[in-house]
Amino acid sequence: MTDTSLPGRFAESDFRVGRVLNRTTAVLSRNFLTFFVVTAVAHLPSLLLTRNSFAIEDASGEAIVQSLVLLLVGVVLMIVLSTLSQAVVLYGAFQDMRGRRVNLTESLQIGLRRFFPIIGLALLVSILGMLSAILLIFPALMLFTRWFVGTPACVVEQLGPLRSMGRSAELTKGHRWKVFGLLAALTVLGLIGSGVVTSSFAAIGGQVLAAIGELVWNGIWGAFYAIAVVVTYHDLRVAKEGIDIDQIASVFD
Repeated sequence: MTDTSLPGRFAESDFRVGRVLNRTTAVLSRNFLTFFVVTAVAHLPSLLLTRNSFAIEDASGEAIVQSLVLLLVGVVLMIVLSTLSQAVVLYGAFQDMRGRRVNLTESLQIGLRRFFPIIGLALLVSILGMLSAILLIFPALMLFTRWFVGTPACVVEQLGPLRSMGRSAELTKGHRWKVFGLLAALTVLGLIGSGVVTSSFAAIGGQVLAAIGELVWNGIWGAFYAIAVVVTYHDLRVAKEGIDIDQIASVFD
């Protein structure tokens, strides 16, 4: 018997990649400066990594050790800041989709509240993904597809890292080829955009300006990617569970 008690309910087949991309673009355009600043700041350590990669080439002895230490610090900072920025953009995107004003301070508070679980989730996904990639690239991509909405599940449903991965696998089940296509499109867009922007800036001002150009692109693409993950999570829950944005985000109220 068909459940007609929820008039706004979507059928499971109603998850659409095109709709995700359109809504992602709309959310980003309405809050471009805020989300761009958040993700650009998160990628600032990339400038440190670039600078030290140059220094290592010309260094010797103790200077190499110092450069490697700074390199390690830069990597750790990038992981921490990029993960936190995803949580900040996640909450902000939810507020926008609810028709509310994006409050950066409030978004940061929500991100910090779930900081350690999302860091644990990011590390688990990265490590397991890399281990799979060592064996064969396709299984790694499929794993990333399964865990694509792990971060919003972790923040919104207040789950631990492992449960967030399981929840993401549950939500993507039945739609994984579409999610895979979305992930592939985002990855290709990121690589092409990075190459075009970096080479253009390099042609104007060399390697230093190229690094700045890459930072600018990472700020734009990072915000778009984070919003796309949030919208995908929302649309999957609507399609599979028939609930609306206010029900999903009520945990924040």
